[in-house]
Amino acid sequence: MDLFKLEPGLAIWTWITFGILFFILARYVIPAILKNLQEREDYIHSSVDKTAEVEKRLKDMESERDEILKKAEVKADEMLLRIRQEGEELRQKLAKQAEKEASEILNQARIQAEQERGAMLESLKGELADIICSATEEVVGMTVVGEKEREISRELVNKL
Repeated sequence: MDLFKLEPGLAIWTWITFGILFFILARYVIPAILKNLQEREDYIHSSVDKTAEVEKRLKDMESERDEILKKAEVKADEMLLRIRQEGEELRQKLAKQAEKEASEILNQARIQAEQERGAMLESLKGELADIICSATEEVVGMTVVGEKEREISRELVNKL
């Protein structure tokens, strides 16, 4: 058994079998494989393109989000400033109103105190006049019951 012995018949049949097999492979199998490889390559290219597009859209969305956040931040700052200003205005308004009400209450209290003081003075003058009359009665020994005497006593008290 010589493995390296060259037999022309076997070589021819080997070449014929190889040619037929190559023809079948070249005609039917290789185009299908190439077609599948081309489809796969196209799919990969489209996936890469879609990925690039998605990345671009993602960047655009991130920039939009950043813009929206900046606008929201500016708007929030404006609202906060406006609220602070309105709060300060309201505080000042309430303080003025409280001052006004306190002033009115104080004035009313002063007026009422003056009225009560006047009424008390009148009452005290009357009582003092009565006391003077009683004291005069005690000192002089006469009864002072007339309106004329009481009027004189009141005038003396008013002069005090």
